[in-house]
Amino acid sequence: MATQIGEQMVAKDRSGKAADAAPEEKSGIRTIHVAARILSALADYNEPVRVTDLARRLKITMPTISRHLATWRALGFVDKPDGQETYRLNMKVVRLANAAIKQNDYASIAQPYLLELRDTLAETIVFCTKSGNGIMVLSCLDSGRSPTVVVREGSQVELPYSPAARLILAFSEDDPDQIERIAETFDYNADPRWNANTFKRRVRRGREEWYDLEVDLAASHIGAIAAPVFDHSDKVIGAVSIIRPSSTLQHEPSDEMIAHLKNCCAKITAELGSAVWDEHCG
Repeated sequence: MATQIGEQMVAKDRSGKAADAAPEEKSGIRTIHVAARILSALADYNEPVRVTDLARRLKITMPTISRHLATWRALGFVDKPDGQETYRLNMKVVRLANAAIKQNDYASIAQPYLLELRDTLAETIVFCTKSGNGIMVLSCLDSGRSPTVVVREGSQVELPYSPAARLILAFSEDDPDQIERIAETFDYNADPRWNANTFKRRVRRGREEWYDLEVDLAASHIGAIAAPVFDHSDKVIGAVSIIRPSSTLQHEPSDEMIAHLKNCCAKITAELGSAVWDEHCG
């Protein structure tokens, strides 16, 4: 999820000066820890970012940030747009992300069931899973119809509006107080119909009904219906979504569509070694 709870404290040495890394990074591979944090932070921005912004966010000194960015740039993983004092990830990172997606066992296991669902419904099907602190799209099978909706593999789906993200939160977090706290962290200005209470209600409904729906994702004219996928330990690891234009998506989708979606998730879950869907359906 795109939400961050809290900030890392600034580490200090005995002189009281701010250190460049958290205590767990003070080891023989401290430099690698710092470099990885910087690269990961770059991935969280939708546009080129300044060194000052990275330093403020990571609690790392600007000279240290600059040295690491220079190294990443020399290796081809980071760009510095001409005439700007900002940095962004290079397309070389995309190649690595695509390779990671192809090597991901979840994607290969899910593929035949996603194809079956796509061919049955003639709708765009998206499969996403947890990735670090976020949720990443692993597979997108477009409907083949015109017009169609396509979601870029490797992109992030985010709270509070994504049904897939809400479901993963609903089945990941059993503490109602934690969900209360998370609900208060969002800016709901993208959709005036939403507020913290709406979000909490939708999370509860997703947990009760084992699917979630959004007719118009943050006024994007794109709608989605999602259901959860679990692994061998019965923990939620992702969600399958049906994506279609809002104009063609009803507020309450047909029972048949929901049944096909849930059946797909149940099959993937069974392949991953869990019977939770079977137990839920009785």
